[in-house]
Amino acid sequence: MEDTLQTLDDLISQFLSLDRPLWSSSDADAFLEAVDELTSTIHGLENTSEDHVLLESFDLLLKSCSMRLKDEFQRLIATSRFDDNHGDHNIKKSQDEDDSHTFVAFPIRDFDIIVDALPAGVATQANRIARRMIAAGFGDICVETYASARRNFIDESIARLGVHAHMAERLKSASWEELETQIMRWIPAIRVVFHISIPSERHLCNCIFGGFTSYSDLAFATACMPFLQLLSFANFAAAAGQNPESLFRIVDMYDALTDILPVVDEAFHHEITALRECLGLSIKGIFVALEKLIRRDSSESAPADGGVHPITRYVMNYLMAACASRHTLEEVMNLEFGCAETSLINPDRPTSSLAARFAWIVDVLIENLESKSRIYGHVPLVCVFLINNGTYIIKKVNACELKVLLSEDWTRVIPAKVHQWVSEYRRATWGRAIMILERDRRSGSSSSIVVEKLNHFHNFVKAICQVQSRWVLVEKQQAMDLSTMVEDLVIPVYRDATEMLKATETVGASYVRPEDVKLQIQQLFKAMAKF
Repeated sequence: MEDTLQTLDDLISQFLSLDRPLWSSSDADAFLEAVDELTSTIHGLENTSEDHVLLESFDLLLKSCSMRLKDEFQRLIATSRFDDNHGDHNIKKSQDEDDSHTFVAFPIRDFDIIVDALPAGVATQANRIARRMIAAGFGDICVETYASARRNFIDESIARLGVHAHMAERLKSASWEELETQIMRWIPAIRVVFHISIPSERHLCNCIFGGFTSYSDLAFATACMPFLQLLSFANFAAAAGQNPESLFRIVDMYDALTDILPVVDEAFHHEITALRECLGLSIKGIFVALEKLIRRDSSESAPADGGVHPITRYVMNYLMAACASRHTLEEVMNLEFGCAETSLINPDRPTSSLAARFAWIVDVLIENLESKSRIYGHVPLVCVFLINNGTYIIKKVNACELKVLLSEDWTRVIPAKVHQWVSEYRRATWGRAIMILERDRRSGSSSSIVVEKLNHFHNFVKAICQVQSRWVLVEKQQAMDLSTMVEDLVIPVYRDATEMLKATETVGASYVRPEDVKLQIQQLFKAMAKF
């Protein structure tokens, strides 16, 4: 055994003393044969010999071999790099930046790609080294060497997608607008990473550590840490995006993770599932934030002309935009309410949880509007304000999937409220005009009384027109309907009054014709509707 040790030591020392890579010459095969013989000898000695000093000498020689194998292995793995001189078909430099570091990836439409990260034959040679190191008991060092050598390549491949593995750390003090820009880069980058980069990395690990599943899995997990760090940006964005405007980007991130679930490597499945849950909780929190925003909106402000309040426009346009992500929101809300099986969701039927959430937000909005209306202190203007905002809400509901999402019973609630406000407006304004014409009817119908009533009526209508022509009705059809309603209410009573004056046969009695009163009413509502 001492002679064998000496012979192997002399042979192996020739290779260890070389100051050039063994895999750049014909020495590699001979060196591996020597390592195999050394390993086989040690295994035989471990079973038959109790000479610990001799075993230790063999082990030291094997360790020296493994360290040289480690260096050769690292050199082989490091041959995977981007060649900027030959990458024109896949990558272009940004014209907006300097020539040194910034790249922009062309859109990828075919995700069924496995990238060979190492030149032809290199993975095979690396596998030969890995098998020897594992057999020698240095598998963990081989894995660490692999992961370290691959890390730079993976970091650069991530950077070339326009993102960075440590995005969360770099953007701690960024505004939401800056985060939004990064999210729009992160989403396509994640798709490329999970459809191409990670499967390619798994393929490479399987090639290099073929036959050693546990080491292959460990090498893959260790090398792919930058991908996990890139994923963690979703957690950061979910925590940062707690204002209503952040909903749409958070939903985009949730959808991106949903899209990659069918292809996600098992090693990342838990992280993806946890991130989706985190983003789902963030979406729930955003709707709570929207409700609080509506409640906090000052009730001491309202348009002077009774028009649509900015909060009404904001909330209804927000809900319309949210409807574009209806199916995702339904899934999130179902999961929130304990329904873990997304397959139970029928995309053609609204889920009660999302419908209830949207209906509640609109209810909170209407409650806020009714509170705001009290600042007017003038009942007709209160009614016009509520009619305008209620009509706007109805229009928005009917213009998108809100009409489908909300139940038929609920969608009848707002029109009923608008009808109630219209009735209050009619009573508060034109009901008083009717009372003037009908007042003291029992006291007689002399021409002087009738003329006095008509004069009082005309002064009252004139005052109405002067005041209300400064108001606004946001829907032309609503203005026309109100005009018709007022005409139907006022003109018959006014005509009766003029007929009563005619009946007195008073010579020279003059009055405004009913047709002119009707025109006056029409002109008022035209002025209010600006048509």
